[in-house]
Amino acid sequence: MKTARILASSAALFTALTLSAMAAGQAATGETPPAWPKKPGLSLRLGTYFSSNSTQLRLDGEDGQGTEFDLTDALDVPASATVFRARGEIRAVKWFGIEAEYYRIGRSSTTVIDRELIVGDEVFEIGETVSTRFISSYLDLAFKFYIIRKQRLDLGLWLGATVHILDFSLEAQPSELGVVRKETWFPIPAVGAHFNYSILPRLYLYGKFGFFHYKISDTNEFHSTRFDVSLDYYFWKMVGVGVTYAYQDGSVSADRDAYRGLFKQRSSGAQIYAMIGF
Repeated sequence: MKTARILASSAALFTALTLSAMAAGQAATGETPPAWPKKPGLSLRLGTYFSSNSTQLRLDGEDGQGTEFDLTDALDVPASATVFRARGEIRAVKWFGIEAEYYRIGRSSTTVIDRELIVGDEVFEIGETVSTRFISSYLDLAFKFYIIRKQRLDLGLWLGATVHILDFSLEAQPSELGVVRKETWFPIPAVGAHFNYSILPRLYLYGKFGFFHYKISDTNEFHSTRFDVSLDYYFWKMVGVGVTYAYQDGSVSADRDAYRGLFKQRSSGAQIYAMIGF
């Protein structure tokens, strides 16, 4: 996990420095277009996300509360994953825009557990061999409102939600010892601030920060903290490259038919991508 973080951080830093150097070099040689061209109103970013993840689960059953456990600590599920990530944004009018993002993280493991785990109505005993599959998909939607609109700086507020789609299973070997499978989804809303700034012609810095916490009852609670910072460089007309660092921390405590228990997910990492903008 440390190696993956070092590689991701090094790649992000190298890309950021490369983008800045390319833009500065063009400025020095006079190859830039007229100063401060119009910011892209429509953009699509496609690239690789080097993620580091921390996941805690508790699945309650009909007979009572289950065991809260960490996937990596209890089941040796890898914490890091390299996945495809897509993000699109459209600025419909000067004061309003929409951003959408999607990525999917799949992790699995097979290990001998060193503790008793109560998951739903199944009990996995110490010493059993358990195969785990955990797939988390993220669909993020944000409505952006631009309050300050300048030639180089835009600043505003946003509101939206991240839809968490979960598909996980635990299966003892042999399977007659116990099997748990669960598919569910839930949205975690957030509100916050965002900005974009033209550092140099064709070199843009974007940022988005959000938070949400709402407690309905002792068994129903939502929490979300997130931020991401992106550096985009258009090296030829509408085509460019960029790098993003993203952090997301969400949790849900629920007592409903679709899911009874606790889910906590923290994901962070760097993304390197290609993009087109208009």
